[in-house]
Amino acid sequence: MPDINSYVGHPNLANTHDKLLNLDEGIQLNLDSICELVLPIFDAQFCRLFCCYDEKMFLVSQKGEMNQAIQQQVISKKELVALAHSSKSLNKLAHITHPYDESLLRHISPIVLPSGLVFGYLEFYRGEGANLTPKEQAIITVLQRDIGNHLLQHKHLIAAAKSRELHLLISKHNRDWIFVKDTDFRIVYANEAFLNAYPQAASCISQQDHSSPVYQSVTTAASLEQDKIALHQGQSVTTEDITAADGSIMVYETVKRRFEDGGGVPYILCIRRDITERESLIRQLKEANNDLDDFTKIASHDLKAPLDAIRRLLGWIEEDCQHILPEESLENLRLVVSRANRMQSLLEDLLTFAKIGREDRTVTRIELAKLISDLNPLLDLPEGFEINVAPAELVVPSVPFKTVMLNLVGNAVKHNDKDMGKVVVECKVSEFCYEISISDNGPGIEEKYFERIFQLFQTLKSRDELEASGIGLAVVKKYVNQFGGRIEIASDGVNGTTFTVFWPKPK
Repeated sequence: MPDINSYVGHPNLANTHDKLLNLDEGIQLNLDSICELVLPIFDAQFCRLFCCYDEKMFLVSQKGEMNQAIQQQVISKKELVALAHSSKSLNKLAHITHPYDESLLRHISPIVLPSGLVFGYLEFYRGEGANLTPKEQAIITVLQRDIGNHLLQHKHLIAAAKSRELHLLISKHNRDWIFVKDTDFRIVYANEAFLNAYPQAASCISQQDHSSPVYQSVTTAASLEQDKIALHQGQSVTTEDITAADGSIMVYETVKRRFEDGGGVPYILCIRRDITERESLIRQLKEANNDLDDFTKIASHDLKAPLDAIRRLLGWIEEDCQHILPEESLENLRLVVSRANRMQSLLEDLLTFAKIGREDRTVTRIELAKLISDLNPLLDLPEGFEINVAPAELVVPSVPFKTVMLNLVGNAVKHNDKDMGKVVVECKVSEFCYEISISDNGPGIEEKYFERIFQLFQTLKSRDELEASGIGLAVVKKYVNQFGGRIEIASDGVNGTTFTVFWPKPK
């Protein structure tokens, strides 16, 4: 519930009686007029309006002659509250015979604001026996409502003043440059950060001295062009490199937006922000991406070509010399061929990992069973191995999703140790994503390895025991993260493993 502060602000709490409130001049004049009007309407000798605040009485207005008898009678807040609660209506008048002058009758009317808060009271004195007529009672009700409306107006003024003060404080303490231009592109306001950068700008702005070098330094031809864009199109955003006094390069982003004041007069709000640190990071990332692109090109051509040649040469040597080389030498040769093949596989997996995020992200409709069927020739399925796929239709980016499925199903096949291996692929469709589970009856994975298996080059068996690059699940996780999904693993370390991919549905 609102308090008195919201209607009158913060009164001066000096220990003196009849302290005037600091009301708006226009509203104070209106309340003075009401008190002055009471005198002739009710044939009163004296009228005053009080505010109850923090156990003290603050005089709002008074009119008429305060004689000694009136001055001796001062109502307390406790008495006012008692009077207010003794009546069925807070707006009901209390009539009290003056104890020091029986020829006077004091009339007290509580002032109740629209919020239900008792603001104070209106008090006036008239001759003994002069009780109010029904018409006068009605007039009092109108006066009470009028006083409440004036105070409500003051409440709005206080709220507006606080809002302006808050906006000014925000502008003052904002490190961004904030300035406002009119339709003639003259700076009419600038915050402290702007003025700190251009200490002489304050006088130039107040005097609108367009010839000043300071003024011209912030109103260049390029700046004026962006002003025109903002004024006519609503907004302009530019980024520019500026050389600082110490020779360092600073990067600033300037946003200009058209707005209108309460009277419909257009202005341009300009905000210039130092984005040097952010832009530096972005440029470093771009450079790193370019380096990665260069590596990908080198790996695709300069590394793969000689590696393919080595593999072919080794194959020819094995074919030509298998009858003349000792068995031990042949075994070493086969081992070299195996290592070359592993290197080829590792290189291809690294290229796949490096290219993540650069593929076409266009979504397409896919039948899950058909997708897995198309992948079967790439899986090197053992005889009798069974893959069951529940029917499901998904709308996903084709290449990334196929790569994820190939790696997950391929791992389930490659690591299965059962005579009759089995993989089950299912899909549940929720409101926001597809939940694709890939379950196998293999050896399972201990919980302590759940995090490790998604790291690059991590395998749970030696590469001589099981040929694997250790990149497949890292590729899966990176793809899933790229598209805003997640992957979970469930296994008791003995009876198979279930990977569940939560892939977001297209919006």
